[in-house]
Amino acid sequence: MINKTGRLIFISLILLLTGCTGSKNIQDLTYIVSIGLDYNEENQEYTAYLQGLNFANVAKQEGSKPTEPVPAFIGSASGKTLNLAVRHLYKASRPSLFFGHTKTLVLSKNVLKYKFKEVLEDVGRNRSLRPNLQIFTTDESIEEIFKVNGLFNYPPVYTVLLTEETIESLQDDIGATSLMHFLREYYEPMGTAFIPNISIDKKSWKADQPYPVLYLNGYSLFQQSQFKGDLPAKPSIIVDWLFTKKNQIDYPLYIDDELVSTFKLLTKEPKVKYMKEKGDFPTFSLEVSVKAELIEKLQDAPYKEVKSTLEKSLENEIEKVYNIGLDKQVDLLNVGEKWYRYHPLKFNKLEEQPSFYLTDNSLDEVKVKVDITHFNAYRYDHKSLE
Repeated sequence: MINKTGRLIFISLILLLTGCTGSKNIQDLTYIVSIGLDYNEENQEYTAYLQGLNFANVAKQEGSKPTEPVPAFIGSASGKTLNLAVRHLYKASRPSLFFGHTKTLVLSKNVLKYKFKEVLEDVGRNRSLRPNLQIFTTDESIEEIFKVNGLFNYPPVYTVLLTEETIESLQDDIGATSLMHFLREYYEPMGTAFIPNISIDKKSWKADQPYPVLYLNGYSLFQQSQFKGDLPAKPSIIVDWLFTKKNQIDYPLYIDDELVSTFKLLTKEPKVKYMKEKGDFPTFSLEVSVKAELIEKLQDAPYKEVKSTLEKSLENEIEKVYNIGLDKQVDLLNVGEKWYRYHPLKFNKLEEQPSFYLTDNSLDEVKVKVDITHFNAYRYDHKSLE
């Protein structure tokens, strides 16, 4: 005879077992890893793209040649709302769709221009999507982007669209941005929010024929919750280098139009000093500390000249970035974000002004201090180092 305690334990185990009967095997689901959204302003319709993978798409072949590549499955459907578009795909999908592992959201420029705020609200209300989604924009076909595999026919999870950032991946590159991080900047009254722009490179790699790869070719810019256009790759890399601790850049140094040396540069976030005596608009100077490693020495030049020229060259680069921002009326150096917190009364007055809060006179000075920490066996005269 089973006593009362034993009977309770037995019933509890039965209940636990029956609770698993509604779950599905991992191979019986279509895992949606990326969502792409486009908008047609003429038809006033959304198009949703889903990139679906299963475990055959994900596994590398360890210790052997890759098997025949498994294509990534891409679903697409249109509708007057995003929910209607995705609902069409639910009806046409077996194994059924699972959004619990979605990592990436890709938005077309038409979405940014015409329906961005509505899309942000719809994505935010969707409990299946996590706020740490990586977010990208693109000028290209979202369907073509979702078709691109990693090198050596590895699946799309090994492309920049889905991989995690590492130190190695941030060499002269632009870092990914999560939706949560972007939204914090997007709703700030001052400062710029950035979304990386993803594109297809069809020239750098070849196998039997050109092999397309994905890369980040700049930023989409937002100021005061408004889309302000795009920033090309080179100034985008400078911005990311200034504000991302992990990013390093290789920098060629020219003296009198001659390439003298190349450096690997790492920097901390710039120190912004605001000028109190210069009115109600933000006026500031920038101090940037740079650690440099000498990679190549191509021409002989005095150490002091190399160091001072490198500092001046970087100051010019940062000023160029600031001026590009002025032309687009965006705050690429994000000086306004801290300013309005420290000057609430001035900010209230500034809100009444129709003009942009930065001008040619707002940037008082850029001061770069370079510390060359490693010379890689290249030699300079000891006197020139003093």
